[in-house]
Amino acid sequence: MSFKLNLSEELKKIEEYFDHIFSSVNLEANKVLYDKFLEARGRSKLSRKRSGRSIVRMRGYIIPLDVKVSSSRDIPIIPSIVSNPALGVKGDEAYIYLRIASTGSTFSRTFIVYTTLRVEELRGRIQVKGYPLLYAIMPYECVEDPRIDPDTPQLLYHVRALYRTQASSVITFQSRVNGRVDEIEAVYFYSSKWGSFLLQDYRDTFPLNRGFMAIRPYFKDRGFGVIAIGPREGAKVEFDEMEIVPELLPQHGELKSGGNASLKISRNEYLLIYHIVDNHGIYYTYAALFSDDAELLALMEEPLIVPDIGVYSGRRPSTVFVCGAAKYGNIILISAGRDDEISIIYEVEEEKLLSKLKYLRG
Repeated sequence: MSFKLNLSEELKKIEEYFDHIFSSVNLEANKVLYDKFLEARGRSKLSRKRSGRSIVRMRGYIIPLDVKVSSSRDIPIIPSIVSNPALGVKGDEAYIYLRIASTGSTFSRTFIVYTTLRVEELRGRIQVKGYPLLYAIMPYECVEDPRIDPDTPQLLYHVRALYRTQASSVITFQSRVNGRVDEIEAVYFYSSKWGSFLLQDYRDTFPLNRGFMAIRPYFKDRGFGVIAIGPREGAKVEFDEMEIVPELLPQHGELKSGGNASLKISRNEYLLIYHIVDNHGIYYTYAALFSDDAELLALMEEPLIVPDIGVYSGRRPSTVFVCGAAKYGNIILISAGRDDEISIIYEVEEEKLLSKLKYLRG
């Protein structure tokens, strides 16, 4: 049985698919990754700072009140949360994938809504009319955090958190979007020892570029996650060749790190936006520049985004969680959830952002 699922299957087939997903989780793989983490510690060439102000500016925002969405049967859905949006730009049009919870549900029971707007409409208070694109099927399932493939925008990645048992799993999926999503496929791993398998928890996983995946293995028993890079072919990641990036590891006073989005900057360079969570639970966002063969070229020592006090106070204050980035002329647009409740669109000049990178060589 493969890791693909046709979403039009009857419920019995879908139940069998999720049984297969749970049975394919390899707990031994996390031990291998933890050993790689221990080996990578202390090899960082970066002294990261968690001070200063954001270099981005807020361009617009989306609140639940301004989102109109209905089910496929035209039943209105009243949002209580609109957060963690992915963002793409084609010409003068922006396409956005929003993480939404309906009134009465929680942040652990969300789904993905799709909408399009003109880029110039992404200012101030933004009005949205969208439709559900990726939704939960099982009662224990939560659909989260969309990401766009930087080389193939038609491919969308998203997370399905499966809270079925005490040993819950958080799996990243790939899907091809063409006005709708008919099939999803789990991002999976291959090793010479175990063959094909899944990790227990790898949210914040998405393509760095055409040949490599940015993976965030989470060590649930130890309470933290890190960023790894591994060669890929589509949704298949070569586990034996995955490497933990020392410069992106949590440092003193930091709890965990995780990837946010990848943006193609030039023919052979990609900007990885990632976050660090400190001991107080505050999210700081940075950027790192990689080559197309996944060599780390440059990093930010100071944050790209720092939560601004007083902008908003929602479910989890001082949380800014990026899920999208896109170029529009000489401007980079960045889409993020704020306080696990609303969405923010930021902007920054590409030249200004790149000038903050510190190159590791030369």
